[in-house]
Amino acid sequence: MPTFSGRHGLVLGGGLAGLLAAHVLAARTGRVTVVERDTYPDGPRARKGVPQARHTHLFLGTGVRAMESLVPGTTARLLAAGARRVEMPADAGVYTRHGWVTRARHGEFILCCSRDLVDWAVREQVLRNERITVRPSSEVVSLAGDATRVTGAVIQERGTGKRELVEADHVVLATGRSTRMDDLFEQLGLPPVPEEVVDVGTAYATRIYRADQATDPLASVVSVAGDPAGSAMGGVVLPLEGDRWSLTLMGMRGTEPPVEEGEFTAYAKALAHPALYELMSDATPLGPVRGFRGMVNRRPRLDRLPAWPEGLVVVGDAACTLNPAHAHGMTVAALGILALRERLASRGDGPGSARHVQRAVSRAADGAWTQSVNDDLQHPAVVGPPLSAAARLGNALGDRVLRAATVDPHAARAFVDVFTLARGPASVLTPRILFAALSAGRRGRKRAESRG
Repeated sequence: MPTFSGRHGLVLGGGLAGLLAAHVLAARTGRVTVVERDTYPDGPRARKGVPQARHTHLFLGTGVRAMESLVPGTTARLLAAGARRVEMPADAGVYTRHGWVTRARHGEFILCCSRDLVDWAVREQVLRNERITVRPSSEVVSLAGDATRVTGAVIQERGTGKRELVEADHVVLATGRSTRMDDLFEQLGLPPVPEEVVDVGTAYATRIYRADQATDPLASVVSVAGDPAGSAMGGVVLPLEGDRWSLTLMGMRGTEPPVEEGEFTAYAKALAHPALYELMSDATPLGPVRGFRGMVNRRPRLDRLPAWPEGLVVVGDAACTLNPAHAHGMTVAALGILALRERLASRGDGPGSARHVQRAVSRAADGAWTQSVNDDLQHPAVVGPPLSAAARLGNALGDRVLRAATVDPHAARAFVDVFTLARGPASVLTPRILFAALSAGRRGRKRAESRG
């Protein structure tokens, strides 16, 4: 039986990252308090603090495996509740600017369900632990301590305004994309946090439909990808629990999808392939079209601060916010908590351990960050730094692999491995994939010359 210390862990934010972090801390401390702005709903229902939950979410297999390693049994609970495991690229139709990605059997997959169901399944598993207590309808006002050590936080009840200092040995900041990092750090006497921002103006418009025999969307995921260097108009449909499916149209600055019903349909018809338009034309909508904007890549470079206070770790969207069009958010959050667990186990609570943990959490986001910003920086209306020579070279090679993926099953698997974060971009540097990529490039030039 494990022996637990009398220490207290404090998790600020009770979303996916926060609850996974609470589970990790509960294995090391006597008790954990989770401070959450909302009151949790009964069952897998919408939560006010997660407005993007109404839109399509892909939970990549890499993230699902990380979640399962952290909280065993959660995947089975999700599948029992109606989530669907979709093998990539065998069971998904992925249309790119070069055509349909070849369908091939592979071990990688995505888990398809609503964000509400994911949050509920994790919440049900984590909060079974009697050492974890939730303080709902409360929010953090400030961190306690100084530039050398964080010792807790000042918490405020949202209804009454009552404030209280909650002391803790470990503090995890998981307050999401709205975190006021500089304000919190200034109160500790820490310098401003350097930040990287790439904003391509991504916007969503989503509608839920009933799954029926006519459309049979539960058989597959269908994605129509936009050209990141062009109009970037795209969309995806995937199955949800309860015999429903979610259809999200997405665009970037200048091509944002509308939420008016007729214009929503026209936008889908104008995509590079009519697959999504044809699906929605034969389906029964279950509600209005809902929009969502203000989605950027934002990364406070916590790993580059000259000093880091003991007792504090920042995780989830507070540590790295990604353009959700790339579908990496939940996966990166789970990978970050996995890094938290592994580094705590190896480093313990000695001097400098919090800094090592924070750097490990940051490294867990590196691959997804590079993919997201290098893709977005190609867009003509992006707000961000210019593409580096290395990024341009990487994008060119990635485009060749993507072209090859439309005709070569090995390239299709390699594309999926990189997209799902199962392997890094360097994994395509094998003779077989490079040959397929270069051959695809030559075929593309010959086709262009024949058309000229």
